[in-house]
Amino acid sequence: MIRGLYTSASGLMAEMARTDVISNNLANINTVSFKKDRAIFRAFPEMNINRIDDPAAITPRDKIDPRPFIGVLGTGAMMDQISTDFSSGTIENTSNPLDLALSGDGFFEVQTPAGLRYTRDGSFTRNEQGYLVTSDGYYVLGQNGPIKLPDGSGLSINSRGEIFSGGNFVDRLAVVSFADLRQMSKEGDNLYSTNQQPVFSNSEVKQGALEGSNVNPIGEMVDMITAFRAYEANQKVVKANDDTLSRAVNDIARL
Repeated sequence: MIRGLYTSASGLMAEMARTDVISNNLANINTVSFKKDRAIFRAFPEMNINRIDDPAAITPRDKIDPRPFIGVLGTGAMMDQISTDFSSGTIENTSNPLDLALSGDGFFEVQTPAGLRYTRDGSFTRNEQGYLVTSDGYYVLGQNGPIKLPDGSGLSINSRGEIFSGGNFVDRLAVVSFADLRQMSKEGDNLYSTNQQPVFSNSEVKQGALEGSNVNPIGEMVDMITAFRAYEANQKVVKANDDTLSRAVNDIARL
């Protein structure tokens, strides 16, 4: 009975963590280039169940098998990791020449106070010094470092990330990719970090567009309902074990 309480309690904690992840996905449906997360669980080691001092049919009649094997018992589950789904979101036109979207698995390289970080959020602006920056003010990097845009209009960026102003070449965006996206870590504000060495990406740059979130609201709501149902099931198991334990202590002990 005590084992059942611990097992069902681990299920409650796992479903609470799963609900938190799904809630975060739903809260970022309209966040530019947001990548949804998935909670990955793993089971605790199973236990062998044996009867003690019970006669076994395979043993001689005058012998007793002290520990005949019955089967295995699950001991609960826990959240192992949070995995990010890097599938592409829908690209929407904005007509803003500084809005950029990536078609492919690449990332824009940006300079932050904490070092190099990577993002797919291309909602860039031009700061007072003329540098191309993210919505949080971080420098967007090109092949020659932070990109400084000349004054005036006529800014164009082709699919290779080459920036032209008035027909003159300015710089090329540093669009990179990585061998294993599973090693990318979210840091908030649509920024990612990794210890991997970046390589040049052939992702297509689209000017005047932004990549939307890859969260499917209907799918997330179905997952949320499933998590709630699993949580309720574990609650019932906790109550059943508690009621049985209460009767064992209060009723059977009186006999």
